[in-house]
Amino acid sequence: MIKFLSKLLKTTNIFLVVIYLLACLIPFLPAGRFWWIAVMGLVFPLLFFMVAGFLIGWIIARSRWYLLSLVALLLSWKQLPVMAGLNMPTSFAIAKSDKTLRVLTWNISSWGETNKNSDGRYTVRPRMIDLIYDQKADVLCFQEFIDTKGVHFHDSIIPLLAEEGYRYSYYVPTIMHGKTLKMGVAIISKYPFVDTAHFRYGENDFAEHLIYADILFNQQKIRVFTTHLQSVRFDEQEYAALRKIKQTDEAGLEDSKTIVRKLRDAYKYRGAEADLVKQKIAESPYPVIICGDFNDVPNSYTYFTIKGDLQDAFLKKGMGLGRTFQYLSPTLRIDYILADKAFRIKQYSRLKVPYSDHYPVLTDLEFKDR
Repeated sequence: MIKFLSKLLKTTNIFLVVIYLLACLIPFLPAGRFWWIAVMGLVFPLLFFMVAGFLIGWIIARSRWYLLSLVALLLSWKQLPVMAGLNMPTSFAIAKSDKTLRVLTWNISSWGETNKNSDGRYTVRPRMIDLIYDQKADVLCFQEFIDTKGVHFHDSIIPLLAEEGYRYSYYVPTIMHGKTLKMGVAIISKYPFVDTAHFRYGENDFAEHLIYADILFNQQKIRVFTTHLQSVRFDEQEYAALRKIKQTDEAGLEDSKTIVRKLRDAYKYRGAEADLVKQKIAESPYPVIICGDFNDVPNSYTYFTIKGDLQDAFLKKGMGLGRTFQYLSPTLRIDYILADKAFRIKQYSRLKVPYSDHYPVLTDLEFKDR
């Protein structure tokens, strides 16, 4: 029995290390072609803790098998630093100097309309607006931003924000519902725009455009991007099937096939979208800030492709896994603020509020001394 258990543990360890090392290849493999490997990024933290568990176990047992897990962890040098924020918890100071640029990004879920736990935008929207005002941000980046006009809808939020000092806005609708309802991405600022532009993804992509606004801040130009990359597009049936799997109940075969197909398609589209974002960042003549809902975790091709040499505000000042999507898994940090190395990241905050499917995140940036 002891020999059998020893053999079983060693076999399990080998299998786990192989899966872990495949997940470590994610940044180097095109997500479209290797989507079945890309999916492993969703559970990378779990894989890490399991490999680390074997490492500790073999060390306690005084077995040389600890070397297998140790080598695997050493080979994951690119993945481990982005998995979690290792900073001490601090409170976010609302007061700031004129030299500080505060940026907030939020997938607002059509003002709470698509949040499964929300009462809808007519109830939630005023609270969301008050929350936005309270953060005193200089630049707002919104995804799933709805601009509603007409007798049966609220007035457009853009003039309302202008009354609070956000006089400059660039809104590009992607989805149109008749003449009254539009949804897309928006950059709204207290500082003037010098230039704006938008770029479409593929015709079949279910993604909102990549847009930028060149902002004049303290006599210096900054290019601020925002985007909303391809969603997996799970509906309530797929969420229910995932909950069954999570609770170890049996999900239907057809549901499972649909989940796999949607994951595959999402990775294929996001890979190409990330390549375009990387290209546009490289073309910028000014320091770049990119915000948005990437719909992918840090251990992904999408994240590493877009991030490049940029700084991740969460990694600089955040703590823990930093989940930004409310459902399914605590590993889902999919909303980001990435900034050029010309900036010093002063502080970061994630606001755990129930209004949207996503939590808003914000950061303070200052130009480094030159």
